Amino acid sequence: MRHHLPAWARAAAVMGGLAPVLAGCGTTTWSDSKRTATEQLLVSDAIERAVMKIDMRALAGRRVFLDTTALADVADKDYLTSTVRQHVLGSGAVVAEKRDDADVVVEARAGAIGTDRASVLLGVPQTSVEFAGNGTSIPEMALFKRSDQRAVAKINLFAYERRSGQPVWQSGIANVATHARDRWVMGAGPFQDGRIHDRVEFAGEKINGIWAKVIEDDEDVVATFDLMQPRVFADTDSGRGAPAATADRRPVDLPPVR
Repeated sequence: MRHHLPAWARAAAVMGGLAPVLAGCGTTTWSDSKRTATEQLLVSDAIERAVMKIDMRALAGRRVFLDTTALADVADKDYLTSTVRQHVLGSGAVVAEKRDDADVVVEARAGAIGTDRASVLLGVPQTSVEFAGNGTSIPEMALFKRSDQRAVAKINLFAYERRSGQPVWQSGIANVATHARDRWVMGAGPFQDGRIHDRVEFAGEKINGIWAKVIEDDEDVVATFDLMQPRVFADTDSGRGAPAATADRRPVDLPPVR
């Protein structure tokens, strides 16, 4: 009498016989950047929102040279410079490549571009103890823990006539902070939210129903030109060298500051 093995049993027997031949291993290489993605997102978000806070429409139609000498020692100076240049163009001005080709010089400086961190713990923190000459550590036992990271951008711009040196315009101080927050509850976490997250995440995965997404809108931030949205600029008269971009609206001409 012939007995037939189930298909799964025959497959298992074949794989078992081939195991010595097919044996092998694989590895995955992991690496981390010098700065965390969270830090970079926080800093870039603070820079973008601080620049958008500045109303540059008074320079619409002027040929502008952007002087970034004062940003030489500022962190993320390249991203800040590019963002300011984009805002100058979006406000209706023309960027001159050389100082001698410009009517107006806009000088940019940053009072602060950086991050700080704060944390709070409800429970027992990790503690090192020594008993009978032997050192050991008590692991952290947290009922609730929260860690907040904040980025701050403080930016100031002013403009003057290239030939006469007479002041033309100043932006005032644009000071913006943005944050990200991690929370742990009974050891579970991190639950992540903040301005750089569009919803609450659990260890990098988006979830719903734990904490509501809360965004603290800046009441004093009025974006005259939104850097975060797509936009196509109209070519007004590029054939005659006229500005390729026009501002949405232009206030009355401002008199020189004296």
